[in-house]
Amino acid sequence: MTTENTSAVSASAWTEVEYSARCMSPYISTPIYIPEETSYFLCREDGTREQHKLTFVVFRAEGADPDDWEDDPMIGRLQIAVLGDGDEEVQPVDAVYLGVAPERFVRVVNDDDQTITFDFSWNYGKVEMERGEKTDEGWTVKKDDFGDDGIAIKLIPRKGGAPFTLRLVIPYVGFAVTDKDDNRMTGEIEITHDELAGYSYSFVGDSSNDRFQLSLDDNKLNYMCVLTDDGRLSVRNMRERMELVDEIDAQGSLESLLMGAHSALIKNKSARWRIQLTGEDVDGAADIDINGVALARFAFGLFTAEENTDEDRLAQRLMQMEQRYSFQWYWLDENDWSHENLNGLIDMDGIDDDPEKMMRQALVFNRYDTFMKRLAAFSYISQKPIQGDQLQARNNKRKIARCVKHILAHRAGEENIWELDEEARKEIQHFHGTFHREFTAALEA
Repeated sequence: MTTENTSAVSASAWTEVEYSARCMSPYISTPIYIPEETSYFLCREDGTREQHKLTFVVFRAEGADPDDWEDDPMIGRLQIAVLGDGDEEVQPVDAVYLGVAPERFVRVVNDDDQTITFDFSWNYGKVEMERGEKTDEGWTVKKDDFGDDGIAIKLIPRKGGAPFTLRLVIPYVGFAVTDKDDNRMTGEIEITHDELAGYSYSFVGDSSNDRFQLSLDDNKLNYMCVLTDDGRLSVRNMRERMELVDEIDAQGSLESLLMGAHSALIKNKSARWRIQLTGEDVDGAADIDINGVALARFAFGLFTAEENTDEDRLAQRLMQMEQRYSFQWYWLDENDWSHENLNGLIDMDGIDDDPEKMMRQALVFNRYDTFMKRLAAFSYISQKPIQGDQLQARNNKRKIARCVKHILAHRAGEENIWELDEEARKEIQHFHGTFHREFTAALEA
């Protein structure tokens, strides 16, 4: 999502919009407004940021009378404002509305070392380009004419509206990963979960480069992402005769591309991206033994480290440890975090003679007990956004059964799951996350 508030803020309330990936074009320097692909927010100086539906949004053409607001957007440059409370003045945000999505407005039909040819489809008027040459294919432009700021095109609406300009740019063709500072990354990329939100991917294709390969979690899932005619990517399973799995945007957050995986190998032409999510470093975690009691004691130490623990934030940090240390919190049971196994962590000195202290410690343990049950439950229901289909589940039936057998044997006291090697523990994680329905059904049968 891209957030915009391009109007100068002078009022005590103002409008902000968030554009989805469909509002962005690799060939246009600014987002293009699409009503159903945009989120609207009313912001105030006290820090509040309220999301509103489109029915609470009004529009005004750029340069129109200050009171000339309408319920529907108009073609061209406009301003968008969320309705305030009563007579509250709300600063609008600037936007550009074409009436069509960017991928339908412009496409590249030819691209070589010297020139690039754009074809425009715009039923609301005509498009002119001063530096371009009109051909049967579209507008051909010399790449040397673009410069750092791109090249201007003029759009003249057919029904009234004022002419306006957009700037075209020459995008990087192929796959790209960028960090929060828009630095392009390649090769080995190690990212913590906290950093992941700042990373994005994009794919700009042409006739000779229209796909990239995506292998997730050490090649356990293997997809080909192919550019479609409407500018999106079809995700196809390379192990199932290129069967369609999903459709995703050609640009967006790296987190969405990873689909819940913790590692990825991306191949586009000769370029490679090896991405590894490391999980947030939690002080002291690297020194603990990976077993139920040690993990429970470690979690208790973090839970009681601060007087007012942010339990949701702590749960997120602890969940990130699963991938880093190859385990799952639902493998623990209540015995692992019992009073006896927290010996030395709970202050028991003089507790028999101090009912008040006994009550305080009991309350702390009860809160921790509830927290651990929530953590285990969250771990149990966590799954990858894209699940393996029924055919894949059948093909992996024996492997799923083997992983389930480890869990059941551990619960029955017949096996210690913590004594499995790291690869076996990772296999359980993978099949639990990728075939969650089949995995949990077998566990609960």
